[in-house]
Amino acid sequence: MLDVSPLVPEARPIASAAAQIYLKHLEAACIGILIHGSALKGGFIPGCSDIDFQLYLDGSILEASGQLPLSLSMAIQRDLATLDPAPFQYIQAYVKSPHVKTARAAQLVGPIADTYHMLYGHLPVPEATVEQIVQGSRRSVERVPAVIADTSEDLLSAGGGRLERKVRFMCTDVWPTLYSVLTLQSQQPLAIWRLSKDSALHLLPAHTPMGRGIRRFHQCVTLYYSHEHVLEEALAVLETGVAFLQAVEQWYEGYQAAR
Repeated sequence: MLDVSPLVPEARPIASAAAQIYLKHLEAACIGILIHGSALKGGFIPGCSDIDFQLYLDGSILEASGQLPLSLSMAIQRDLATLDPAPFQYIQAYVKSPHVKTARAAQLVGPIADTYHMLYGHLPVPEATVEQIVQGSRRSVERVPAVIADTSEDLLSAGGGRLERKVRFMCTDVWPTLYSVLTLQSQQPLAIWRLSKDSALHLLPAHTPMGRGIRRFHQCVTLYYSHEHVLEEALAVLETGVAFLQAVEQWYEGYQAAR
């Protein structure tokens, strides 16, 4: 029933177990279970990368604003909590439905062709168009100044795992920004998003500020997550992430001026 064969070997048992839990609770309303990201494309960073699911559900099971009833989400969480996601950091899933007509749902676009795999069922929405991908990439790059500012401000607080979360959030900002830059530079944006992180980062020449920045960031992230977290290594992730984002900001100014 569940086809995990296209996934990287490390992800197969975890993805299968998680998908079985989703189906246990949602099968009557489940249209499709999609998986994407490094669990499929490869290039995952042990201890850092997550396993990304999208759950496409019939609208009849959802609340008016598009979410599952809290009691059902809690039941799913009890079962998911029994899983060990290692070598991935955690399991992440989002509920989507072609039947929910909220303002938020209207802004969502389908997945990019050949960047996802249906573990179960079928995809009930259109795939993203080239225009949607390019527009999303511009929005991602235009968020860069806010990410840089937030990083500095967030370092004024401490405790409660805040620094660890900030490192994780930096990853979720930097990698989409990399793909967004490459999308704006490319004549084939669909092909860009099919690449693993390792392949994508090498498309930026090593002698350029963005190329140097993303390589150094990747090195620092890999080191940080390779053992028990160390303060200076966490700060190095943030420093190199900001350096890359600053290089992107400078590049985008020139890109905009040339258009």
